[in-house]
Amino acid sequence: MRWVAEGKSSWEIGMILGISVNTVNFHIKNAMRKLGATTRIQATAIAIRLNIL
Repeated sequence: MRWVAEGKSSWEIGMILGISVNTVNFHIKNAMRKLGATTRIQATAIAIRLNIL
């Protein structure tokens, strides 16, 4: 989520980690679900508010 907060795309995160875009999106969507967010921006805001980031 930190890279999402920095504005990196799923493709960029995938290149950094050496994984596919689909895998990045899978993990981001799981984090969004656990945070109760409907968008990446909302998930980032919630994570910051909860001091996760």
